[in-house]
Parts: sequence; C-alpha cells; structure tokens
Amino acid sequence: MKRKYLAVPILALMALIPIASIFGFEYIDNINDGISVYFLVDLEEGENIEINITHTGDGNFTLFLFGSRPTESYVNVDKTLNPSIFLVALNYSIDDNPYINYTVLESKIYYIELILIDNGPDTFFLNSNIDELTRYYLPIVPGYQIELVIIALVIPTSLLLLYKMKSMKKIQN
Repeated sequence: MKRKYLAVPILALMALIPIASIFGFEYIDNINDGISVYFLVDLEEGENIEINITHTGDGNFTLFLFGSRPTESYVNVDKTLNPSIFLVALNYSIDDNPYINYTVLESKIYYIELILIDNGPDTFFLNSNIDELTRYYLPIVPGYQIELVIIALVIPTSLLLLYKMKSMKKIQN
C-alpha cells in the first residue's frame, strides 16, 4: 500500500526531469578572429552529414565541407576569406549560425573547416549527427619542398666526401 503512494511522487518527479537530446557529436571551443578549426570524418557513399554551429557571442562564423584535404586555411592576412574557398568547398554556410546538410556521393574522408571571421573571441558549439568526427590540426607548413630536402642531403654529403678524400690523400703522402 505504501508503495503505491510512493510511486505517484516518483512519476511526477520524473516528468519534471528534462530529457536531453543527443545529436551524435558535440564539440565546444573558444577561438579568436581569423582562426580555423578543422575536423575530418570518414563517410560512406549515400551517407548524410548534418553539422550545426551555435555560439555565445557576436562572432561571425563560416562553415565549409571539403572532399579533399585543404592545403591552406583560405583566410587572408587581414582576416578576410580568400574567394577561392567557395570554389574548392563541396558545401558551405555563412549564416549567423552556420548549418550544413549534405549527402556524400562517394566513400572517402571529408574535411570540415570552421572559421571565425570577426567579432571574436567567441565560444562555439559544433553539433553533428555523425559521432565519428575527429579534430584535425592542419599544419601551417603544407609539406617539405623536395628541392630543399635534396639540397640539404647532397651538400653535407658532398662536403663529408670531400673531407674524407682530402684526408685520404694526406695519409697516402
């Protein structure tokens, strides 16, 4: 009998507890003007990716989806966007709260770039229906120049061989 009286308050209490909606992936960070944040995700053909950005301040965020690894940030020195980013990106959003909904055409790794253009610093909340997003740190140097690597190997090797040859001549004389 006492259990029945206890059940009513417990059910009423459960009705007051909010149910959290889980979107799949959530990432929170604070960035400054001109800073880019990258993520990568492996998607299968026909899979749909949905990305939503909200923020706490007045920051002007832009969101881009790439089908190949971006080799630069596309942010100019004056913290404006390089117009070529719009030609390279598969999909993009420049809304106040950027949002992308895209169905991929082929299975591969896709890259996401979020840029704070101005009115920063600001804290953003990235939500995605895909729970496998990986934070990606795009290196500032896109790679080693092969010519520089070859020169760096050939010159010391040549000098070392030249030194060895001179020392061998001294020993023979």
